[in-house]
Amino acid sequence: MPKLSFIEAEARRRAGRLPGPQRETLQQDMIALCEAHWRALRGPEPATPLAHALGSATPPLAELFVDLHASGDAQLADALDGLPPARALALLVLAEIERGDAEGVHIAHEAMMALDTPAAGRVYGERIASALRDSLPVPRRQRGAREPLWKALVAMIAHTGRHDTRALLAAIRLLVAPGSPDADGALARLRAALDEAGVCFRAIDSDMVRFDLHGHAHKPVTLKRLSDLLAEIRQARLG
Repeated sequence: MPKLSFIEAEARRRAGRLPGPQRETLQQDMIALCEAHWRALRGPEPATPLAHALGSATPPLAELFVDLHASGDAQLADALDGLPPARALALLVLAEIERGDAEGVHIAHEAMMALDTPAAGRVYGERIASALRDSLPVPRRQRGAREPLWKALVAMIAHTGRHDTRALLAAIRLLVAPGSPDADGALARLRAALDEAGVCFRAIDSDMVRFDLHGHAHKPVTLKRLSDLLAEIRQARLG
């Protein structure tokens, strides 16, 4: 995975010299369009706790941008005003850096590279569209006992349709909340899938996720390690 310093330098090179106010306005417009697109994809405010938690966690902005671009969204086209999508994504990389979203930075960089070539961009856009609509298969490959969370995270993606850290942390927080509502059928099925994987999440403390493995306390995993594992599974899912 490229270092953030390399990504920032590459994004600044590709973004070119846009006046500060113009750059900021375009970044704000893109973010607003992406967030509005997610609300449209999500539909009415979800009623069940798990659906609400997932719906409240906006997917990576770059994935939403790619989906808007692939669908020929008129508002995005107006905002870009002829700016190539790869260059616009370079600006989105810089916006994600300013927001402090490391996962968003890496995904925006990935999208920037993919959309640099029209043919690759079309394939990438199709896969992102399928992922956002939960119609993309989840990889079943397992990494073995050295990564006990792999199977659990694959199960979470299969049951939530999401492969981003923000969404899965929202699901974990719901699972570990006192008196979490098992009357929510989707949440109960997710809990059962995690039980089958041998993982029971216990808490999110600062930058650590605590969990039991087969009934015994396991060494906590950092949020960065969790994100790294999700990035690996995401890549396998997108192909």
